[in-house]
Amino acid sequence: MNPDLGKKVIEVARGLIGSHYINGGYGATPDKSDGCPCRPGGISLVADPNRLDPTKVPTGNKNLAVFAAEMTIKKYCVCAGNYASFAGGREASPNDMDLTAYLTSLRGKPPTSWPNYFNHFTPRRAFGPGPGGDLSGKLVWGQSCKDIRHFDCVGFISYCYWKATGKVVQLEISQWRVVPNPMGATVFDLRAGKRPASLMDGDIVVQADHHIGYVDTAGSVIEAQDTHLGVRATGRFSPQTPGSWTHLVRLPSPAAPAIPVPPWLLGWWKVTWRRDVYYYYFDRNNKVKWTQTPPGNTSLPPMNARDTGSIVMEGNAALTIRWGATGSVEKFGLLPSTFGNLQMGGTWNGTERLDAEKL
Repeated sequence: MNPDLGKKVIEVARGLIGSHYINGGYGATPDKSDGCPCRPGGISLVADPNRLDPTKVPTGNKNLAVFAAEMTIKKYCVCAGNYASFAGGREASPNDMDLTAYLTSLRGKPPTSWPNYFNHFTPRRAFGPGPGGDLSGKLVWGQSCKDIRHFDCVGFISYCYWKATGKVVQLEISQWRVVPNPMGATVFDLRAGKRPASLMDGDIVVQADHHIGYVDTAGSVIEAQDTHLGVRATGRFSPQTPGSWTHLVRLPSPAAPAIPVPPWLLGWWKVTWRRDVYYYYFDRNNKVKWTQTPPGNTSLPPMNARDTGSIVMEGNAALTIRWGATGSVEKFGLLPSTFGNLQMGGTWNGTERLDAEKL
């Protein structure tokens, strides 16, 4: 990934620090479809008057959750609201006086009128990855999930890449580090001693098949960590001492979108090379065919072309042709026209002259 694009990816990632973690999340805020287009929603905000009993622990729709995000795409999850990293978040007990007083104040009121506790906090029984494994209904005071984006680790990778490049990618963790790589990435197997010479913004670090994050040139890892922590920038990663990170993935720069063939190029051209005459037919699919038979009807392509080449436009008035059978490369540029007929000048394999005139 080129430095400018890598810097943009890291800027997007850093702008999301403080977002919440939920298994299956790709950047949506609860009850909206504003996440990565490969998975734009699926997250709901629980604010249910029938779910105000802190003693109920079972999964499903009975456990306590007040303004907490809920997700069922992979398995049942309730966001812990970054309780271990958001200042003031903490674990709770069903009989805590502040908890019972807050829940009592909500009863009989519509959820639209419910306030947060001390501006930021709401109680929930959290389900999802946390310290020691799944939190399995741990009762906590976490940051309210209203209007906050939610990610899991691989969803965070996809969302940041999409926002920085406009490219939508949805891969499992194992697919990011596989060789050959579906993204055309260079994969360094850190366990096998493969190391990049230095870090680049936008490099991806992977822990086997279970975790993934971005790293910047200074070695700061930006990741959607776990539901009790959320999106954070942590540590100082080094390829020489990777710790639990098993792979580093360096993405190539996305290919620029192809420039369409302009109308002036379409159709038949007479091309002169070494005093011999050839006839080229350019179509809308970035292809060109040649024959030495003059066209009987200039509105139709050749019936028996000798070779087909691929066209790459270099702006709107210059192009490169790579012929399929021979591999020869020809470059053309549109010339100023003296008599109204279109003309191009070019070269064959960078050496011999080509002249072309539109028929």
